[in-house]
Amino acid sequence: MISFLCNICGSSNSLEVIPWEESSCWNCGSNVRLRALIYMLSVELFGESVTLPRFPEGLGSLKGMGLSDQLSYAVPLAKKTAYVNTFYDREPFFDVMAAHPELYGTYKFILSADVFEHIPIPVERALEEAYKLLQPDGCLYITVPSSLDEETVEHYPNLYQYSIVNLGGCHVLVNRTKDGEIEVHRDLVFHGGPGATLEMRLFSRRDLTQKLLSVGFSEVIFQDDPVEELGIVFGGKWGRPMLARKGKPVGGC
Repeated sequence: MISFLCNICGSSNSLEVIPWEESSCWNCGSNVRLRALIYMLSVELFGESVTLPRFPEGLGSLKGMGLSDQLSYAVPLAKKTAYVNTFYDREPFFDVMAAHPELYGTYKFILSADVFEHIPIPVERALEEAYKLLQPDGCLYITVPSSLDEETVEHYPNLYQYSIVNLGGCHVLVNRTKDGEIEVHRDLVFHGGPGATLEMRLFSRRDLTQKLLSVGFSEVIFQDDPVEELGIVFGGKWGRPMLARKGKPVGGC
């Protein structure tokens, strides 16, 4: 039996096995990668692991943004800091592929759990926008499916004008390339069920690191070490949570 304290809600848990993908906290439903994001955030902000319920008071000037974050940590984080959760398809709207010069240099942290694998090409545009949104000592915290292969696999490298349609109960992607050619893609991979969020790519860990460095980030750190007391135990094919630091840390928050 494995016992751990959830660093998102503060609940104690005991499981025979901690799954990587499925929820493993009986109270808030968090899984390993979400607890790892909050762990990395707390260590970066405070220099040590602090559970979200015990984040210190008086962080009202600490600005953060979430990209479709789960409510389990988005709600309590908004009560502790000047954090706002945003969405592509509902309010508060935010498109990380668009330019937001009025917000550049605003955020101490940006959280994004399993979003960048769904963003259309070129994903570098979104990574560069995240870099611009951060303060000089800010960090981007992300999880994405990734492999140890040399290169990222783009499922739809010629994507230009496209639509997902249901043909006889089967979802297909119809794309018109820049050259005017029509492509039809079958066997689509969705996260969240058929017709939900389409997986655009499988990142290579090496290539993702290079992409982040190429848009300006100074350092990329993967959470490779388990933190068993917080239920952060890795396994399976999913890539490790990571942070991309814009500049050198200045210490504290």
